[in-house]
Amino acid sequence: MKKYLFQSIRQAEKLSEKKIRKGTFAWLQAGVEDNYTRDLNIVDLQKTKILPTHLSKINKVKINCNIFGKNIKSPLVLSPMGHQTQFNKNGEVETAKAFNKMDRLSFFSTQGRMHLKDIRRNNKNALIGWEIFPFGSLKWIKNQIKLAESQKCFSICICIDANVRSHRYQDREINYDARKFGKRTNPVPPNPKLALKYDWSLISWIKKNTKLPIIVKGIITKKDAQEAIKRKVDALWISNHGGRMFNSGISVLEALRDISSLRRNNTIIIADGGIRKGSDIIKYLCAGADLVGLGRPAIYGLILGGHEGVKRIFNILENELSSAMINGGFSNLNQMKKERLKK
Repeated sequence: MKKYLFQSIRQAEKLSEKKIRKGTFAWLQAGVEDNYTRDLNIVDLQKTKILPTHLSKINKVKINCNIFGKNIKSPLVLSPMGHQTQFNKNGEVETAKAFNKMDRLSFFSTQGRMHLKDIRRNNKNALIGWEIFPFGSLKWIKNQIKLAESQKCFSICICIDANVRSHRYQDREINYDARKFGKRTNPVPPNPKLALKYDWSLISWIKKNTKLPIIVKGIITKKDAQEAIKRKVDALWISNHGGRMFNSGISVLEALRDISSLRRNNTIIIADGGIRKGSDIIKYLCAGADLVGLGRPAIYGLILGGHEGVKRIFNILENELSSAMINGGFSNLNQMKKERLKK
Protein backbone atom coordinates (compact mmCIF):
# COMPACT_ATOMS: atom_id res chain seq x y z
CA MET A 1 0.00 0.00 0.00
CA LYS A 2 1.19 3.50 -0.77
CA LYS A 3 2.18 5.42 2.30
CA TYR A 4 -0.45 7.93 3.37
CA LEU A 5 -2.92 6.70 0.75
CA PHE A 6 -5.68 8.18 2.88
CA GLN A 7 -5.55 10.69 5.71
CA SER A 8 -8.99 10.32 7.26
CA ILE A 9 -11.86 7.87 7.51
CA ARG A 10 -14.02 9.96 5.21
CA GLN A 11 -11.30 9.98 2.56
CA ALA A 12 -10.89 6.21 2.89
CA GLU A 13 -14.63 5.81 2.36
CA LYS A 14 -14.59 7.85 -0.87
CA LEU A 15 -11.52 6.08 -2.25
CA SER A 16 -12.79 2.58 -1.44
CA GLU A 17 -16.09 3.27 -3.21
CA LYS A 18 -14.16 4.01 -6.39
CA LYS A 19 -12.05 0.86 -6.12
CA ILE A 20 -14.68 -1.91 -5.94
CA ARG A 21 -17.83 -2.87 -7.84
CA LYS A 22 -20.92 -0.77 -7.19
CA GLY A 23 -22.98 -3.63 -5.75
CA THR A 24 -20.28 -4.65 -3.29
CA PHE A 25 -19.95 -1.15 -1.89
CA ALA A 26 -23.74 -0.77 -1.69
CA TRP A 27 -23.92 -4.02 0.30
CA LEU A 28 -21.27 -2.78 2.72
CA GLN A 29 -22.99 0.56 3.28
CA ALA A 30 -26.57 -0.66 3.39
CA GLY A 31 -28.78 -0.49 6.43
CA VAL A 32 -32.11 -2.21 6.87
CA GLU A 33 -34.94 -0.75 4.76
CA ASP A 34 -34.29 2.97 4.17
CA ASN A 35 -31.12 3.24 6.34
CA TYR A 36 -32.88 5.27 9.06
CA THR A 37 -31.43 3.38 12.05
CA ARG A 38 -28.01 3.11 10.40
CA ASP A 39 -27.89 6.87 9.92
CA LEU A 40 -29.27 7.54 13.39
CA ASN A 41 -26.14 5.96 14.91
CA ILE A 42 -24.09 8.70 13.26
CA VAL A 43 -26.61 11.51 13.81
CA ASP A 44 -26.91 10.90 17.55
CA LEU A 45 -23.12 10.85 17.91
CA GLN A 46 -22.96 14.18 16.05
CA LYS A 47 -25.68 15.76 18.22
CA THR A 48 -24.07 14.71 21.49
CA LYS A 49 -21.60 17.24 22.91
CA ILE A 50 -18.48 16.70 25.00
CA LEU A 51 -17.77 19.15 27.82
CA PRO A 52 -14.02 19.92 27.73
CA THR A 53 -11.86 20.95 30.65
CA HIS A 54 -8.70 23.04 30.28
CA LEU A 55 -5.52 23.90 32.22
CA SER A 56 -5.49 20.24 33.19
CA LYS A 57 -1.71 19.73 32.79
CA ILE A 58 -2.27 16.92 30.28
CA ASN A 59 0.50 16.39 27.74
CA LYS A 60 0.28 12.62 27.46
CA VAL A 61 -2.65 10.22 27.58
CA LYS A 62 -3.09 6.53 28.33
CA ILE A 63 -5.51 4.61 26.14
CA ASN A 64 -4.39 1.08 26.93
CA CYS A 65 -6.63 -1.18 29.02
CA ASN A 66 -6.94 -4.70 30.41
CA ILE A 67 -9.85 -6.80 29.19
CA PHE A 68 -10.36 -10.45 30.12
CA GLY A 69 -6.80 -10.50 31.42
CA LYS A 70 -5.42 -9.22 28.11
CA ASN A 71 -3.40 -6.02 27.96
CA ILE A 72 -4.57 -4.22 24.84
CA LYS A 73 -3.32 -1.11 23.12
CA SER A 74 -6.60 0.79 23.04
CA PRO A 75 -10.35 0.45 23.62
CA LEU A 76 -10.94 0.29 19.85
CA VAL A 77 -11.73 -3.26 18.69
CA LEU A 78 -12.61 -4.86 15.36
CA SER A 79 -16.30 -5.76 15.11
CA PRO A 80 -17.16 -9.07 13.43
CA MET A 81 -18.20 -8.70 9.78
CA GLY A 82 -19.19 -11.37 7.28
CA HIS A 83 -18.40 -12.08 3.64
CA GLN A 84 -15.02 -10.34 3.63
CA THR A 85 -13.60 -12.14 0.58
CA GLN A 86 -15.74 -9.91 -1.65
CA PHE A 87 -13.51 -7.03 -0.53
CA ASN A 88 -10.14 -8.81 -0.56
CA LYS A 89 -9.37 -12.23 -1.98
CA ASN A 90 -8.15 -13.53 1.39
CA GLY A 91 -10.88 -11.83 3.39
CA GLU A 92 -10.75 -12.46 7.12
CA VAL A 93 -7.27 -13.98 6.92
CA GLU A 94 -5.94 -10.71 5.52
CA THR A 95 -7.91 -8.56 7.97
CA ALA A 96 -6.55 -10.55 10.92
CA LYS A 97 -2.98 -9.80 9.82
CA ALA A 98 -3.59 -6.23 10.94
CA PHE A 99 -3.95 -7.54 14.49
CA ASN A 100 -1.20 -10.14 14.57
CA LYS A 101 1.23 -7.80 16.31
CA MET A 102 -1.03 -4.94 17.34
CA ASP A 103 -2.23 -5.99 20.81
CA ARG A 104 -5.80 -5.17 19.87
CA LEU A 105 -8.94 -7.30 20.07
CA SER A 106 -10.48 -8.57 16.84
CA PHE A 107 -13.70 -10.49 16.27
CA PHE A 108 -14.56 -12.88 13.45
CA SER A 109 -17.67 -14.98 12.97
CA THR A 110 -19.39 -18.09 11.70
CA GLN A 111 -20.82 -15.84 8.95
CA GLY A 112 -17.29 -15.14 7.70
CA ARG A 113 -15.92 -16.71 4.54
CA MET A 114 -12.61 -17.96 5.88
CA HIS A 115 -12.44 -20.82 8.39
CA LEU A 116 -11.24 -19.96 11.87
CA LYS A 117 -8.38 -22.44 11.45
CA ASP A 118 -7.21 -20.53 8.35
CA ILE A 119 -7.42 -17.23 10.22
CA ARG A 120 -5.43 -18.60 13.15
CA ARG A 121 -2.89 -20.49 11.03
CA ASN A 122 -1.84 -17.25 9.36
CA ASN A 123 -2.12 -15.06 12.46
CA LYS A 124 -0.74 -16.96 15.42
CA ASN A 125 -0.48 -13.94 17.72
CA ALA A 126 -3.78 -12.22 16.98
CA LEU A 127 -6.25 -11.79 19.85
CA ILE A 128 -9.34 -13.32 18.26
CA GLY A 129 -12.88 -13.53 19.58
CA TRP A 130 -15.21 -15.98 17.81
CA GLU A 131 -18.79 -14.86 17.17
CA ILE A 132 -21.38 -17.60 16.76
CA PHE A 133 -24.65 -17.00 14.91
CA PRO A 134 -27.06 -19.67 16.28
CA PHE A 135 -27.71 -21.08 12.82
CA GLY A 136 -27.54 -24.74 13.77
CA SER A 137 -28.31 -27.36 16.39
CA LEU A 138 -26.89 -27.34 19.91
CA LYS A 139 -24.41 -29.95 18.71
CA TRP A 140 -23.21 -27.60 15.95
CA ILE A 141 -22.97 -24.68 18.39
CA LYS A 142 -20.98 -26.85 20.80
CA ASN A 143 -18.61 -27.76 17.96
CA GLN A 144 -18.11 -24.06 17.25
CA ILE A 145 -17.28 -23.51 20.92
CA LYS A 146 -14.76 -26.35 20.82
CA LEU A 147 -13.28 -24.88 17.64
CA ALA A 148 -12.83 -21.50 19.34
CA GLU A 149 -11.18 -23.16 22.33
CA SER A 150 -8.84 -25.22 20.15
CA GLN A 151 -7.83 -22.11 18.17
CA LYS A 152 -7.03 -20.21 21.37
CA CYS A 153 -9.74 -17.57 21.02
CA PHE A 154 -10.03 -15.22 24.00
CA SER A 155 -13.86 -15.26 24.06
CA ILE A 156 -17.10 -16.58 22.63
CA CYS A 157 -19.51 -13.96 21.27
CA ILE A 158 -23.16 -14.86 20.60
CA CYS A 159 -25.07 -12.83 18.00
CA ILE A 160 -28.73 -12.49 19.00
CA ASP A 161 -30.06 -9.86 16.57
CA ALA A 162 -29.80 -11.38 13.10
CA ASN A 163 -32.29 -14.22 12.85
CA VAL A 164 -33.34 -13.76 9.21
CA ARG A 165 -32.06 -11.82 6.23
CA SER A 166 -33.36 -8.26 6.40
CA HIS A 167 -34.71 -6.12 3.56
CA ARG A 168 -32.04 -3.56 2.70
CA TYR A 169 -33.36 -1.38 -0.08
CA GLN A 170 -29.92 -0.06 -0.98
CA ASP A 171 -28.53 -3.41 -2.14
CA ARG A 172 -31.79 -5.20 -3.04
CA GLU A 173 -32.77 -2.54 -5.57
CA ILE A 174 -29.66 -3.35 -7.59
CA ASN A 175 -30.18 -7.11 -7.08
CA TYR A 176 -26.85 -7.71 -5.33
CA ASP A 177 -26.24 -10.95 -3.44
CA ALA A 178 -22.98 -10.93 -1.47
CA ARG A 179 -23.01 -14.73 -1.21
CA LYS A 180 -22.18 -15.00 -4.92
CA PHE A 181 -18.87 -13.13 -4.70
CA GLY A 182 -15.55 -14.21 -3.18
CA LYS A 183 -14.14 -17.56 -2.13
CA ARG A 184 -15.07 -19.58 0.94
CA THR A 185 -13.25 -22.05 3.19
CA ASN A 186 -15.67 -21.69 6.11
CA PRO A 187 -18.72 -23.98 5.65
CA VAL A 188 -22.14 -22.36 5.44
CA PRO A 189 -23.96 -22.80 8.79
CA PRO A 190 -26.27 -25.85 8.55
CA ASN A 191 -29.70 -24.47 9.44
CA PRO A 192 -30.36 -20.73 9.98
CA LYS A 193 -34.02 -21.47 10.76
CA LEU A 194 -33.01 -23.01 14.08
CA ALA A 195 -32.13 -19.50 15.33
CA LEU A 196 -35.87 -18.84 15.51
CA LYS A 197 -36.34 -21.62 18.08
CA TYR A 198 -33.83 -20.47 20.71
CA ASP A 199 -34.57 -18.37 23.77
CA TRP A 200 -32.41 -17.01 26.61
CA SER A 201 -31.83 -20.51 27.92
CA LEU A 202 -29.34 -20.85 25.05
CA ILE A 203 -27.02 -18.37 26.77
CA SER A 204 -27.19 -20.33 30.04
CA TRP A 205 -26.41 -23.52 28.11
CA ILE A 206 -23.41 -21.93 26.38
CA LYS A 207 -22.17 -20.61 29.72
CA LYS A 208 -22.15 -24.19 31.04
CA ASN A 209 -20.28 -25.51 28.02
CA THR A 210 -17.18 -23.32 28.05
CA LYS A 211 -14.82 -21.57 30.42
CA LEU A 212 -14.15 -18.82 27.88
CA PRO A 213 -15.65 -15.38 28.59
CA ILE A 214 -19.15 -15.03 27.07
CA ILE A 215 -20.24 -11.91 25.19
CA VAL A 216 -23.82 -11.35 24.07
CA LYS A 217 -23.95 -9.10 21.01
CA GLY A 218 -27.01 -7.27 19.72
CA ILE A 219 -28.40 -5.87 22.96
CA ILE A 220 -30.36 -2.64 22.51
CA THR A 221 -32.87 -2.62 25.41
CA LYS A 222 -32.70 -2.82 29.19
CA LYS A 223 -34.88 -5.93 29.12
CA ASP A 224 -32.36 -7.90 27.05
CA ALA A 225 -29.48 -6.49 29.07
CA GLN A 226 -31.14 -7.72 32.27
CA GLU A 227 -31.66 -11.17 30.76
CA ALA A 228 -27.96 -11.36 29.86
CA ILE A 229 -26.80 -10.11 33.25
CA LYS A 230 -29.09 -12.64 34.96
CA ARG A 231 -27.12 -15.36 33.16
CA LYS A 232 -23.81 -13.91 34.37
CA VAL A 233 -22.36 -13.18 30.96
CA ASP A 234 -18.96 -11.52 30.91
CA ALA A 235 -19.80 -8.74 28.48
CA LEU A 236 -22.78 -6.94 26.98
CA TRP A 237 -22.30 -5.80 23.38
CA ILE A 238 -24.63 -2.87 22.75
CA SER A 239 -25.23 -2.92 19.01
CA ASN A 240 -27.95 -2.65 16.38
CA HIS A 241 -25.80 -4.51 13.85
CA GLY A 242 -24.74 -1.28 12.19
CA GLY A 243 -28.42 -0.57 11.52
CA ARG A 244 -28.51 -3.56 9.15
CA MET A 245 -31.08 -5.89 10.73
CA PHE A 246 -34.02 -4.05 12.34
CA ASN A 247 -35.23 -0.49 11.76
CA SER A 248 -35.89 0.20 15.44
CA GLY A 249 -35.09 3.90 15.37
CA ILE A 250 -32.95 3.40 18.48
CA SER A 251 -29.34 4.49 18.12
CA VAL A 252 -26.55 2.67 19.92
CA LEU A 253 -25.65 5.80 21.89
CA GLU A 254 -29.23 6.15 23.16
CA ALA A 255 -29.31 2.48 24.14
CA LEU A 256 -25.88 2.63 25.77
CA ARG A 257 -26.84 5.58 27.97
CA ASP A 258 -29.93 3.68 29.09
CA ILE A 259 -28.27 0.31 29.66
CA SER A 260 -24.89 1.20 31.16
CA SER A 261 -26.47 1.95 34.54
CA LEU A 262 -27.23 -1.78 34.84
CA ARG A 263 -23.56 -2.70 34.96
CA ARG A 264 -22.85 -5.42 37.51
CA ASN A 265 -19.51 -6.34 39.06
CA ASN A 266 -16.92 -6.86 36.33
CA THR A 267 -19.32 -7.00 33.37
CA ILE A 268 -17.68 -5.40 30.34
CA ILE A 269 -19.69 -3.17 28.00
CA ILE A 270 -18.86 -2.97 24.30
CA ALA A 271 -20.64 -0.62 21.90
CA ASP A 272 -20.41 -0.18 18.13
CA GLY A 273 -22.14 1.75 15.37
CA GLY A 274 -21.31 4.92 13.46
CA ILE A 275 -17.72 5.45 14.64
CA ARG A 276 -15.98 7.77 12.17
CA LYS A 277 -13.88 10.09 14.38
CA GLY A 278 -11.73 9.96 17.49
CA SER A 279 -14.25 12.12 19.36
CA ASP A 280 -16.95 9.51 18.59
CA ILE A 281 -14.94 7.02 20.64
CA ILE A 282 -14.84 9.46 23.57
CA LYS A 283 -18.64 9.81 23.43
CA TYR A 284 -19.20 6.06 23.64
CA LEU A 285 -16.68 5.70 26.46
CA CYS A 286 -18.26 8.57 28.41
CA ALA A 287 -21.69 7.02 27.90
CA GLY A 288 -20.53 3.84 29.61
CA ALA A 289 -18.66 1.62 27.16
CA ASP A 290 -15.38 -0.05 28.06
CA LEU A 291 -14.62 -0.99 24.45
CA VAL A 292 -15.74 0.50 21.14
CA GLY A 293 -16.20 -1.64 18.04
CA LEU A 294 -15.31 -0.56 14.51
CA GLY A 295 -17.00 -2.06 11.47
CA ARG A 296 -17.36 -0.49 8.03
CA PRO A 297 -14.26 1.77 8.23
CA ALA A 298 -12.04 -1.28 8.78
CA ILE A 299 -13.38 -2.68 5.49
CA TYR A 300 -12.52 0.59 3.74
CA GLY A 301 -8.95 -0.04 4.82
CA LEU A 302 -9.10 -3.68 3.71
CA ILE A 303 -10.29 -2.63 0.25
CA LEU A 304 -7.60 0.02 -0.17
CA GLY A 305 -4.58 -1.72 1.27
CA GLY A 306 -5.25 -5.13 2.76
CA HIS A 307 -4.05 -5.57 6.32
CA GLU A 308 -1.89 -2.45 6.07
CA GLY A 309 -4.99 -0.47 5.18
CA VAL A 310 -6.84 -1.90 8.19
CA LYS A 311 -3.93 -0.98 10.46
CA ARG A 312 -3.91 2.55 9.09
CA ILE A 313 -7.62 2.95 9.83
CA PHE A 314 -7.04 1.95 13.45
CA ASN A 315 -3.96 4.14 13.75
CA ILE A 316 -5.80 7.17 12.39
CA LEU A 317 -8.66 6.77 14.87
CA GLU A 318 -6.37 6.10 17.83
CA ASN A 319 -4.27 9.16 16.99
CA GLU A 320 -7.46 11.21 16.75
CA LEU A 321 -8.60 9.77 20.08
CA SER A 322 -5.34 10.69 21.79
CA SER A 323 -5.28 14.27 20.48
CA ALA A 324 -8.97 14.75 21.28
CA MET A 325 -8.34 13.53 24.82
CA ILE A 326 -5.56 16.08 25.35
CA ASN A 327 -7.60 18.94 23.92
CA GLY A 328 -10.71 17.86 25.81
CA GLY A 329 -9.04 17.32 29.17
CA PHE A 330 -8.93 13.52 29.50
CA SER A 331 -5.67 11.93 30.63
CA ASN A 332 -6.94 8.34 30.69
CA LEU A 333 -9.99 6.18 30.07
CA ASN A 334 -11.11 6.33 33.71
CA GLN A 335 -11.92 10.01 33.25
CA MET A 336 -14.59 9.19 30.66
CA LYS A 337 -17.76 9.91 32.67
CA LYS A 338 -21.41 10.54 31.76
CA GLU A 339 -21.27 14.03 33.21
CA ARG A 340 -18.79 14.99 30.48
CA LEU A 341 -21.56 14.61 27.87
CA LYS A 342 -24.35 17.03 26.96
CA LYS A 343 -27.18 16.54 24.48
